[in-house]
Amino acid sequence: MSDSKRRLRPDPKRSPYLLWIFCFLVIPWLPINGFYIFLAQTFFYTLIAVIGLNLLLGLSGQMSLGQAGFYALGAYGSALTALKLGWPIPLSIAFGTVLAGLGGGLVGVFALRTRGLYLAMTTLAVGYVLDILAQRWIGLTGGAMGLSAIPQIEFGQTKSGPVVFFYFAGAAVIVIQLLSDFIHDGRFGRNLRAIRESEVFAASVGIQVSRWKAGIFAFAAALAGMGGAFFAHQSGFVGSDAFTVRLSIALLIAAVVGGLGTKSGPFLGTLILLGIVEVIAGIDKYGLFIYGLILVTVLLAFPKGAAGVLDKLNTKLGLSDKDTRLLEDPKSSSKQQRSELALSTSIVQGASLCIQSISKSYSGLKAVDTVSIDVLPNTVHGLIGPNGAGKSTIINMIAGVYRPDTGRITLGDQDISALSIADRANLGLARTFQNLQLIEGITVLDNVMLGVKHQQSYSKDFFDWLFKNSLENKERQESINILNFLGLDHLADRLPGELPYGHRKLLELARAIAQRPRILLLDEPIAGMNTQEAKEIAQVLLKLRHLGITIVLVEHNMEFVMSVCDSLSVLNFGRLIAHGTPEEIQNNPTVIEAYLGTGVKKT
Repeated sequence: MSDSKRRLRPDPKRSPYLLWIFCFLVIPWLPINGFYIFLAQTFFYTLIAVIGLNLLLGLSGQMSLGQAGFYALGAYGSALTALKLGWPIPLSIAFGTVLAGLGGGLVGVFALRTRGLYLAMTTLAVGYVLDILAQRWIGLTGGAMGLSAIPQIEFGQTKSGPVVFFYFAGAAVIVIQLLSDFIHDGRFGRNLRAIRESEVFAASVGIQVSRWKAGIFAFAAALAGMGGAFFAHQSGFVGSDAFTVRLSIALLIAAVVGGLGTKSGPFLGTLILLGIVEVIAGIDKYGLFIYGLILVTVLLAFPKGAAGVLDKLNTKLGLSDKDTRLLEDPKSSSKQQRSELALSTSIVQGASLCIQSISKSYSGLKAVDTVSIDVLPNTVHGLIGPNGAGKSTIINMIAGVYRPDTGRITLGDQDISALSIADRANLGLARTFQNLQLIEGITVLDNVMLGVKHQQSYSKDFFDWLFKNSLENKERQESINILNFLGLDHLADRLPGELPYGHRKLLELARAIAQRPRILLLDEPIAGMNTQEAKEIAQVLLKLRHLGITIVLVEHNMEFVMSVCDSLSVLNFGRLIAHGTPEEIQNNPTVIEAYLGTGVKKT
């Protein structure tokens, strides 16, 4: 079956937007009470804020309890520029959005070193400080009396302001939803999910974690600010009591109840939130208690939210829109040969690796003591030795997880000793981990695509996604070639958690190959595998060496090591005790005494 017959992905992008546009055009003209138009406006600007929080928490895993503060920045920024400076309302809303985004970016930069509960408390404190400022800075905000007579949106005399506002806010929602779907569908979403999974793992595939975290924090804050700006011009009044922690909790509930990290979650969650607000209007003093009860109930009973419930229902009814590819026989040798040929055209030739007198100590204990190793290009080099000898520490120093206390590391002709993990990855250094690092919530194919990098501006990326998807399809085809090469393409649509352990190890290797490495670091690549799986991995590594990749591996299975390595370095108590070919190492008395013993098969 030809690759052209493979359906890479269904293109569901346009149909939801046709429905959106239809409702957008028709609803204001229906014979309904004006209150429902007002409610629809409220839904629109609340949805914008919830979309931002869903991206922040659902994709990147960063908790914010301070979105009310950014909502307030947008509201006051837009209201003041319209009131005091006479700016047109669209320009005022844009200013409020940018102001909130800048505030969020600033908070994001300073909060980068905090995670989980500490990040949540930091953002809660920021929201509280902004709330206090709104109350106390009376000359600017009006304090408890607030700002009134804020201009409302009215263009022309043929239709009332509320309808015009509906169209304006609805158009903004469609644009924001498009941006959100773009982030979910492509490399943006994959990168954010990688950060959520593990920041070290994300950096190892070339993601500049700090920039991405600050960027998504700023984007979520900007969307909260846009929601606040629309709120100000809808109500015509802004008072400090509208931006308390209760608003932050309400937005969080909408994101969680809808389904964190899903595309439809914000829509469903906002609908449910507005319904809750209407129901508890008469018992408002118990609002926070009710919000907390709902949040705990959903987290325990429906962890994937309303979107997850609908997805299960659609699956049971056979309505699920899951991607189904037409696949060849996974054992087809001709297919794997074609994939190897396709892979060879994208492989970057391996580089040399020079480790010069590196040392690493922990609390006075030397894990690595003045070790020097030269790895020739296009070879497989093994690091062996007893547990605790310093092998994985050296791998982590090469990768940039640890910085050596002394010495230097050179990749090709470039000193990489001071570079970050991501910078080293972008220079062609890829790795696998002792503890598997995969993104469990996306498919096997998308995990491999995380490693594929094509340089293209973000604006081109967006329009390519919107109209052609050619870059995405190119990246998918490259990833499919790698899966074919490893015999995993029949599992492309499965989730990593559905795979047996050996296939999960192969998947991590596939992602590393997708990075087009000059140096491939493998930390115990066959740990937990049976003999047949180990032989298959050995064949793969020999093919990769033949294609031109330099490989450095740590492994305890000596039969495997001797069969694939061109050269070996032996460590004991952090010191290099021998270096040579497999045959030389097997006959070295020092190595036999310290590590090998007499039971290793000679090759």
